[in-house]
Amino acid sequence: MTNYDLEEANLLRWQFGLSLLFIFTIVISLTLTYNELLKYEKKTPLYNENMEDDILKINRTLSVLIAIAFLVINIVDKDIKKKHNLDLKSADLQIDAGVLSLISTLIVLYVAFMGNGATSVENPED
Repeated sequence: MTNYDLEEANLLRWQFGLSLLFIFTIVISLTLTYNELLKYEKKTPLYNENMEDDILKINRTLSVLIAIAFLVINIVDKDIKKKHNLDLKSADLQIDAGVLSLISTLIVLYVAFMGNGATSVENPED
């Protein structure tokens, strides 16, 4: 393995772990959405209001941290590619996408802390 391969493999390990964590946040978001559905159907919800709000805030904060970590990985990846004289176009696009993802997660986090109830739960992808 070349030095480049080792560096890329390390980044891929981090991406793998972050992707698993992201899947976990999606599952939590799905339970929050299901909780809202139960409330609309006048059934017993999984979480009370305070617990739902706390879970939502923690989950959204975790999503922001994941977005930051992916952005950092993309920046490190660009540096690795630059060091090995590789094309940087795809790395630049990945960084741009990471910045946009971070902006969207920050907006969703802001909405969660505003306390708008169901409005803050309706986006299970973030």
